[in-house]
Amino acid sequence: MNTFYFGCWNQPGHYFHAPGGHSSRAGDRLQYYGDHIHLDGTLAPRILRGVISWQGKDATKELRTRFGYDSEECPQGQYLVHHLTNGYTAVQWWDRNQGDKRGACNSTILLEGEHSAEAVLAAGREHFPHVFENLDRAGVKLVDVTLAKPEASS
Repeated sequence: MNTFYFGCWNQPGHYFHAPGGHSSRAGDRLQYYGDHIHLDGTLAPRILRGVISWQGKDATKELRTRFGYDSEECPQGQYLVHHLTNGYTAVQWWDRNQGDKRGACNSTILLEGEHSAEAVLAAGREHFPHVFENLDRAGVKLVDVTLAKPEASS
């Protein structure tokens, strides 16, 4: 099964990577899903009016843009799992530990076929260990919030 990583690779800029960190031409077709929606941050969890959701769920570009302005990023490491129309399962989270500390930084692991989050993350750890080592060093734990309710902010 093919496994890919989309995100920062020890420096600013989100790119598509094959195992070992090599650039991949597969990114040309896999970094988009649905109605030509780009992966970059559209699958990571956001909170709007106390509900966890994601930007890529909205039907139009205008609605996705509005959702992005009106909602807030969930904490780093909280992720959502998605079964995409391009034939891959994606796990995406906000992540400022891969070489870029700015907001909107995110990481995505994609695994060909329909899988559980655990299977996707296991493939990610196998093929992109440094991504997970960076998270571990920063003390960021990956937590599935697919069915969770957000915690009240203090």
